[in-house]
Amino acid sequence: MFDTSRLVPPARSIVEAAAAIYVRHTQPWLLGLVVHGSALKGGFIPGWSDIDFQLFLDEHAFRVPGGLPFETCLAIQRDLAQLDLAPFRCIQGKTFSAVLPADHAGPVPGAYLLLAGKLPVAEATKEQLWESARDAITTRNPLLAPWLAENLLQYGKGRLAWPIRGFCTVVWPTAYHVLILQGHDPFSVWNLPKPQAIALFSPETSLGQTLRAFERAVRISSPFEASEEEGLAVITMGVAFLQAVQAWWQEQDRESESIHQEKALQ
Repeated sequence: MFDTSRLVPPARSIVEAAAAIYVRHTQPWLLGLVVHGSALKGGFIPGWSDIDFQLFLDEHAFRVPGGLPFETCLAIQRDLAQLDLAPFRCIQGKTFSAVLPADHAGPVPGAYLLLAGKLPVAEATKEQLWESARDAITTRNPLLAPWLAENLLQYGKGRLAWPIRGFCTVVWPTAYHVLILQGHDPFSVWNLPKPQAIALFSPETSLGQTLRAFERAVRISSPFEASEEEGLAVITMGVAFLQAVQAWWQEQDRESESIHQEKALQ
């Protein structure tokens, strides 16, 4: 029913089953169904990586402001809960209408697979990806979101699991944003699996060292069965990378200002 030949082999049967569930329950409104991320590009981390879907639906699907009808969501959840996701950890499904939010670019050329319907929005442009990268870096707080700090003040077995996963969805995109701002082609960057993206960071730099340390910490730990120390190591190394990003970006600003001043004096 779905052509999943471009996906990494472990993801194919999961994607086929999940896609069938999404299509069945949203058929009256379905415009297009897309899968993206490491299930397509490769480089997924067993036990950690998600399978990422984007559902594009007719505006009539959103009877409840900001979301689908409760009954539809409940039915989808019941069916998804029957799937064996190993070696992936989660399925992420996001819904959009044919009009994207102002701050949201369309799928990146080459970095997504259309499973059903057609893409009702324009693909991302290189300019949009560059602007998105710049916005993300200039607004990112390396000591991180209040939700992370708040979770570190709480304790219970497995309590850190989901905050850590959420934290990873901040760190990995930040690495791709940095590569774009360093001058790499935006389309090429977003088509890279994580190992190839990491390889573009020099191991001699703070950025390269902290990102590699973060990746090692993630691979050592298991997202839901990790020891407290393993989980904290993921957070510690991730924050170190984000701090390195902030320091690097501040240096870029200083260099840019210096060049501007030199030109003004000429």
